[in-house]
Amino acid sequence: MTDPTRRLDAPGLACIDLTPLIASTMREMEPDDILEVHTDDPAARVGVPAWCRLTRNPLVYSDELVSPSPNHTVFLIAKKNPDKKENQQ
Repeated sequence: MTDPTRRLDAPGLACIDLTPLIASTMREMEPDDILEVHTDDPAARVGVPAWCRLTRNPLVYSDELVSPSPNHTVFLIAKKNPDKKENQQ
Protein backbone atom coordinates (compact mmCIF):
# COMPACT_ATOMS: atom_id res chain seq x y z
CA MET A 1 0.00 0.00 0.00
CA THR A 2 1.14 3.56 -0.73
CA ASP A 3 2.28 5.67 2.20
CA PRO A 4 -0.07 8.63 2.75
CA THR A 5 1.14 12.21 2.95
CA ARG A 6 -1.81 13.30 5.13
CA ARG A 7 -4.58 11.64 7.09
CA LEU A 8 -8.17 12.80 7.46
CA ASP A 9 -10.27 11.21 10.21
CA ALA A 10 -13.97 11.91 9.68
CA PRO A 11 -16.07 9.63 11.90
CA GLY A 12 -19.66 10.74 12.18
CA LEU A 13 -19.39 13.03 9.15
CA ALA A 14 -21.95 12.44 6.39
CA CYS A 15 -20.65 12.05 2.84
CA ILE A 16 -22.31 15.32 1.82
CA ASP A 17 -19.94 17.07 4.25
CA LEU A 18 -17.02 14.69 3.75
CA THR A 19 -16.33 15.38 0.08
CA PRO A 20 -16.01 19.17 0.55
CA LEU A 21 -13.63 18.48 3.46
CA ILE A 22 -11.60 16.16 1.21
CA ALA A 23 -11.52 18.85 -1.49
CA SER A 24 -10.35 21.52 0.92
CA THR A 25 -7.65 19.24 2.34
CA MET A 26 -6.47 18.29 -1.16
CA ARG A 27 -6.08 21.98 -2.09
CA GLU A 28 -3.35 22.22 0.57
CA MET A 29 -1.46 19.23 -0.88
CA GLU A 30 1.03 18.86 -3.72
CA PRO A 31 0.32 16.87 -6.92
CA ASP A 32 0.76 13.10 -6.42
CA ASP A 33 0.49 13.44 -2.61
CA ILE A 34 -1.72 10.78 -1.02
CA LEU A 35 -4.58 11.57 1.36
CA GLU A 36 -5.73 8.78 3.69
CA VAL A 37 -9.41 9.21 4.60
CA HIS A 38 -11.15 7.31 7.42
CA THR A 39 -14.95 7.44 7.57
CA ASP A 40 -17.82 5.49 9.07
CA ASP A 41 -20.53 6.77 6.73
CA PRO A 42 -21.75 3.88 4.51
CA ALA A 43 -22.72 6.38 1.79
CA ALA A 44 -19.04 7.32 1.44
CA ARG A 45 -18.38 3.92 -0.15
CA VAL A 46 -20.21 5.22 -3.21
CA GLY A 47 -19.77 8.97 -2.78
CA VAL A 48 -15.99 9.16 -2.39
CA PRO A 49 -15.16 7.04 -5.48
CA ALA A 50 -17.69 9.11 -7.46
CA TRP A 51 -16.06 12.33 -6.24
CA CYS A 52 -12.65 10.96 -7.28
CA ARG A 53 -13.93 10.21 -10.80
CA LEU A 54 -15.56 13.64 -11.14
CA THR A 55 -12.50 15.53 -9.92
CA ARG A 56 -9.96 13.18 -11.57
CA ASN A 57 -8.14 12.63 -8.30
CA PRO A 58 -7.14 8.95 -8.54
CA LEU A 59 -8.58 6.58 -5.96
CA VAL A 60 -5.51 4.52 -5.12
CA TYR A 61 -7.09 2.17 -2.57
CA SER A 62 -10.24 1.56 -0.58
CA ASP A 63 -11.12 -1.03 2.03
CA GLU A 64 -14.12 -1.69 4.25
CA LEU A 65 -13.02 -2.58 7.75
CA VAL A 66 -14.88 -3.97 10.74
CA SER A 67 -12.70 -2.13 13.22
CA PRO A 68 -12.78 0.47 14.82
CA SER A 69 -16.46 0.56 13.78
CA PRO A 70 -18.62 -1.77 11.66
CA ASN A 71 -18.97 0.72 8.79
CA HIS A 72 -15.36 1.93 8.82
CA THR A 73 -13.93 2.59 5.36
CA VAL A 74 -10.43 3.74 4.43
CA PHE A 75 -9.64 5.51 1.16
CA LEU A 76 -6.30 6.52 -0.29
CA ILE A 77 -6.70 9.35 -2.78
CA ALA A 78 -3.89 10.79 -4.86
CA LYS A 79 -3.99 14.48 -5.67
CA LYS A 80 -4.18 14.78 -9.41
CA ASN A 81 -1.10 15.89 -11.26
CA PRO A 82 -2.05 18.16 -14.18
CA ASP A 83 1.26 17.31 -15.88
CA LYS A 84 0.39 13.59 -16.17
CA LYS A 85 -1.27 12.46 -19.37
CA GLU A 86 -3.93 10.21 -17.70
CA ASN A 87 -5.49 13.31 -16.09
CA GLN A 88 -6.13 14.94 -19.44
CA GLN A 89 -8.93 14.33 -21.94
